[in-house]
Amino acid sequence: MHDSSEQPRPPAVSIILPTYNRSKFLPQALASIRGQTFADWELIVVDDGSSDDTGELVRALTADVRQSVRYVYQQNQGAYAARNTGLDLARGRYVAFFDSDDVWLPHHLDECVRALDGHPDVDWVFGACRMVDYSSGRVLAPNTFYVTGRPRPFLRLKGRVRGRLRVIEDADAARCQILHGLYCGLQNSVIRQRVFAGYRFDTRHRNEAEDQVVVIRSLKAGYRFAFYDAVHVVYHIHGENSSGAAQGSSLEKRLRVHRAVVSGFEDMRRQVALSPAEGRALARRLSRDLFWEIGYALLWENGRRAEALTMFRRGLACWPWDWRYWKTYVLAAVRHIWMRRAVRPVSTGATILHGVRKGPTDNEP
Repeated sequence: MHDSSEQPRPPAVSIILPTYNRSKFLPQALASIRGQTFADWELIVVDDGSSDDTGELVRALTADVRQSVRYVYQQNQGAYAARNTGLDLARGRYVAFFDSDDVWLPHHLDECVRALDGHPDVDWVFGACRMVDYSSGRVLAPNTFYVTGRPRPFLRLKGRVRGRLRVIEDADAARCQILHGLYCGLQNSVIRQRVFAGYRFDTRHRNEAEDQVVVIRSLKAGYRFAFYDAVHVVYHIHGENSSGAAQGSSLEKRLRVHRAVVSGFEDMRRQVALSPAEGRALARRLSRDLFWEIGYALLWENGRRAEALTMFRRGLACWPWDWRYWKTYVLAAVRHIWMRRAVRPVSTGATILHGVRKGPTDNEP
């Protein structure tokens, strides 16, 4: 392993790889990086407090790598804090974030760097992901820019075409990101270093919203985005995903992820000057996340009805103009009241359930 201090000339790309107890993914991850057709990079591995053999494995797997590889260990603080550490150490004019459980296809860095080199007005270049079940290898989504063959809304944004590169030049881009997403995750992008000048990820809640918030902040700061409508990254779905995409993740984990997203957007609303249209879009987005994602899908569907009703009211407060929300809320409130009355305590300590008295059995004292 070579420390970056040994390299007098800054590389074109700083690859930042945060990892935490994921040694089983590292051989494939590092092979993916070494397999890039573009070779002018440095690698910064930030070990966020792993208790496995991550350090030894990184040293063994990069012993013969000619590029600069730097391994940094820190106490566990979360993936975004690890990315911030990587940004503090990065020397390249471009930054690429690598998620240790994913795979870059060989052309990823080459195509993105050529786009940035050839278009000085472009700051952020990204490609699509292919979503794959890690254990079975089954393809869940062949291209994240499409849903069952239908293009995502961002593909309709105005822009210019330069070969296979599509440069977004649409004042509606931030509103589209808020409502629908541009699908430019950190792991499938290469970004100019200047985008992060004076900016670091918010780590207060290990906030899963940061991937989305940093895009909105960058668009509002005037940075320009471009993309290739082609797969650049294999995104693996498995039980250890840190986001809500994790297979079989617990209800509490999913609640934590979605609540963090809401908190991130609420904070951003106070910090970023949005246009009236963008402000309305953010209100709709918050309403949707609070009402449907948290209130209905996670709380109501899992029997936590009182909490769900509270979340429904928060969602309605953000965007009270959709009759479907009100219909669902009223029906849910009526059902909740009916169910509370159907199961009520009586003075003996027994309960009445649908008119049937249930109390201590004959075998109980």
